[in-house]
Amino acid sequence: MPTLSKSLVLKAFVRLLLVCAPLLLASPSKAFGYADPGTGAFIYQAAYAAFLGGAFYFRKFLDRIWGRRK
Repeated sequence: MPTLSKSLVLKAFVRLLLVCAPLLLASPSKAFGYADPGTGAFIYQAAYAAFLGGAFYFRKFLDRIWGRRK
């Protein structure tokens, strides 16, 4: 039994994905969604936490750089 190279298998997978993905995305389906009143507060809290976490990480990063120079 001949072995297939990884590139041939990858090309076949990509080709299959390119054929099947549009068909799956074009199929109609009902979308049921519900967002309770706390969803907006949760998004705000997540954005605030990401900002503070990034600021803390950036400060620690700068402290490491400036600490090595001294």
